[in-house]
Amino acid sequence: MSINLDNFRIVEVSKDKVGLYIKLDVQLPDGDCIIRWDLDDFTYKQIKEVVSRKHFDSLAINYLYEIVPYVSTYQEKTKSQPYYRGVIRCIQGNRAARIEYPCSERFAGNMEWFRKEVKKVEDIKHLVWENFLN
Repeated sequence: MSINLDNFRIVEVSKDKVGLYIKLDVQLPDGDCIIRWDLDDFTYKQIKEVVSRKHFDSLAINYLYEIVPYVSTYQEKTKSQPYYRGVIRCIQGNRAARIEYPCSERFAGNMEWFRKEVKKVEDIKHLVWENFLN
């Protein structure tokens, strides 16, 4: 059984000595936490491109980006390579846009794991941001 997850607020998309990551503010039934989600190179580039653009007004500030916790899969032909697409919500003031981005099978699998297996903060304690500061 999966729980109905809210969108994850994107805090940062960056890289460090450990690797490529997205820093997310996640709300679960037992509390909120900031997590570090490691990304593969392909997905990192796609997400970074989305959050680097100002989708409404180039002079506007206070953009907010959220990852929708679902990934869709499609195939052009039976037995062909599947394609995976995630969604980021771009919010600025009272405007919002839904922006699709291609992602890797690994990222799609991790998102599916999160949706189906994560019920409380304890389930993702290994991803909590503070654990990476040491």
